[in-house]
Amino acid sequence: MTQTANICRWIGHMILCALYIALTYTITDFLNTPIKSFSDIVFVLLHWSTITIALFAILTLISLINRYLFSAIYTISCFLSAILAYFRYTINFSFNTMILDIVFQNDLVVSADMITIPLIIWVIIISIIGYFISTYRKNYIINFQSLTTYITITTALTISAILLYPNGRFTRPICERIPFNIINVTSKYISQRQEIKSERPRQCKYANITNQDSTIVVVVIGEALRPANMSINGYLRKTTPNIETLGVVSLDSVFSDYVYTNRSVPHLMTRATSANPEIAYTERSFIDVYKAAGIPTTTIANQDAEKPYVYFINEADSVIRSNQTKTVYNFDKWLDEDVLPHYNNILQENHKQQLIVIHTIGSHWWYNSHYSDEYEIFKPTMRSRIVSNCDSMEIVNSYDNTVLYTDFIVSEIIKPLQNKNAIMIYLSDHGESLGENNLWLHASESEIMHHTAAMIWMSEKYIKLYPNKYKALLLNKTQKHKTDFLYHTAIDAGNIKSDVLDSTLSLLD
Repeated sequence: MTQTANICRWIGHMILCALYIALTYTITDFLNTPIKSFSDIVFVLLHWSTITIALFAILTLISLINRYLFSAIYTISCFLSAILAYFRYTINFSFNTMILDIVFQNDLVVSADMITIPLIIWVIIISIIGYFISTYRKNYIINFQSLTTYITITTALTISAILLYPNGRFTRPICERIPFNIINVTSKYISQRQEIKSERPRQCKYANITNQDSTIVVVVIGEALRPANMSINGYLRKTTPNIETLGVVSLDSVFSDYVYTNRSVPHLMTRATSANPEIAYTERSFIDVYKAAGIPTTTIANQDAEKPYVYFINEADSVIRSNQTKTVYNFDKWLDEDVLPHYNNILQENHKQQLIVIHTIGSHWWYNSHYSDEYEIFKPTMRSRIVSNCDSMEIVNSYDNTVLYTDFIVSEIIKPLQNKNAIMIYLSDHGESLGENNLWLHASESEIMHHTAAMIWMSEKYIKLYPNKYKALLLNKTQKHKTDFLYHTAIDAGNIKSDVLDSTLSLLD
């Protein structure tokens, strides 16, 4: 066989291997991508093609080892990808770290229930096809003395470096898709487990409840809710009718140091300040102060846990994860109302005193996924996931629908507390830009992104028991605050006396 024929067979085989995975498995990750126009189709094709090119580059490098190892790796990749693709086809399941939690932390019987005859047949057939495709590797020999071979290897290395460079521009969109998400999610899971097991010393020397008054404290961490689009703060559209009726006190001048979740949540959960931001990664949260005081704690998470804040989620005595099969690349409904059954069950346990922390998906992009159909009030809404393909009013309409839906969620959290001694504190992690200075969404730098929504509600029993706290809240309502207040306000809300409580930062002092 000539050298040219060898090279052609090698490259052709790698293209076939990459296309088989991309067309059989990767394409399932794009099934529910919103499509509005021809440019949306082009965008999706470019995204899919980029992943295919990355596959070609990686497979080319793997093929250099030997044909047996290549065949083994390729067949295993097909086997695992077939499982993920099956669940993506059938139940729109997205692979994430919470899925691995289910597999490794739960009873094996629960995980085994997911194994069905159609799944087994699908995986066997697709994996066998992948195996036979991989065995074509025996039909050519890679000549390492050839200049063409070195050019091919250099090209594959360059493509891999550009597309898969850690924290690079293309990395996340590729690594969140089949088959790259197999390695990415597993790596994240291992990293998160290490973070959870890491030891952070308890900061408080003492934490005492001032009196046994059965106070229920609910802290809601919101997502991308900006105060400017809430009618309780003067917005012309009626986006917060429920919380206005329920007597929620909104603070419309709260500033977040960070404009994306991974940095803002650790900051607001801990004693971290602008002067000492590193505390967010070395200390425990206010949840631990409640535990030190002997108060039962629960976390309900409706976002995929990320390493910067997974530690705090798992600090609680009980951790509940909602919508465990969702990721930001899953465009079907991902709703906060799914936390409500868990929340109501916890309240029925009737602890004398307890802390419940709820991490919501709120107004996260893609907006249309995060409100139910009955809350699609402001129309027309977005039909494309590409911001530049949407009319600005469509984006605002979709965003305002998330605000209206959040108003519903917050009211449903409050209602079961009305006849109890209870307080609810809501703080969004950051704001959102809706076209100001031609910027959209968040995670870039814009003043509006630093302005975040905050509100507090107290039951009549709580106000009667602690009138000074309510007075202090009303006095603080019109003042400017940083998200630093949450740690101290949450502790103060539970009437806990502790050496870590800075009363000057509590909105209730």
